[in-house]
Amino acid sequence: MGILGVVVQYSQCNLNYNTVIMRYIFILLIISFLYSCNFGQSKSTGSNSMVKKDSAVDLEKVAKMKLTNANDYRKVLDGLDQGDINSLRVAGTLFKNCVADTLTHDSIFVVFNDLYNTLAGSYLENNESVSTKLENSPSSEAIDKIKRSLASYGILLRSDKGSFYLEPQTEYLLQNFGSELSPAYREYLTIGSKEQKEQFAKNGTILIPADSLTSRIIIWENFIERYPDFISIKMAQEQYAQYLGAFLAGMDNSRVFDSETNRLSDNSKTSFESFAVKYPESKSTGLVKAYLDLLKSTNFNYTDKVDSFLLEKIYH
Repeated sequence: MGILGVVVQYSQCNLNYNTVIMRYIFILLIISFLYSCNFGQSKSTGSNSMVKKDSAVDLEKVAKMKLTNANDYRKVLDGLDQGDINSLRVAGTLFKNCVADTLTHDSIFVVFNDLYNTLAGSYLENNESVSTKLENSPSSEAIDKIKRSLASYGILLRSDKGSFYLEPQTEYLLQNFGSELSPAYREYLTIGSKEQKEQFAKNGTILIPADSLTSRIIIWENFIERYPDFISIKMAQEQYAQYLGAFLAGMDNSRVFDSETNRLSDNSKTSFESFAVKYPESKSTGLVKAYLDLLKSTNFNYTDKVDSFLLEKIYH
């Protein structure tokens, strides 16, 4: 249904006709701005694929828009080229110019973050010049050049098993947008920023020390308890489950059960017991104790009960 059709439908529902007209005229103007700025560009294959020539003019026009809610913000972002990294600058400018309270800014930021993660996940596929360079054994100088260009947009270039991928830089988000967000969201980004500086795991191996891992468990547990209504609470819960699951079950190359005997290692058993002593009032301690009780019933040998426990208590 077109914009005029929506207006007619609203008027038939006895809504204020003038208010509806003004709202959709505003949205129409936003769309006109986007198309006049040539945001819907095809993917670039040239050497200047990371820098859009008319970006200064685009930003000047976008700066005139002052949105007030996440729905209108999403409509604007839907008109951006999801494969063009410059869309992040446009979206960031729009976010900073939004006129709203902190909780509304949180909901608008969720929309921005969706674009941010989508673009980071698909950018290499949509930019042949960059992906081709990375696929052809680039020199360290070439990699550094790409890293610097991406970093200006708040994106990190990572590698894993010989493959490159992009990762949003949480510290960039905190520094550039944190002042507009609620205390809960700022704390969420602060925690994420600190953790990103010390990579948790790679190639199925836990990289951080045991005390750092247990500290992360407690930090996320406390965050979840302190902000149960946080707009992105599910993401916080997933972080908590990831760390607690790794602590209790290990990873492919950081096993808590001996690969030959399937018995819980002495170091892991000691870590579980120490955790319970160090954090006696923690909800996580209750889970660790329950896990220890289960393992005692199997003489600390791995059984299917371990998987059932993790699925029911940790990854539910």
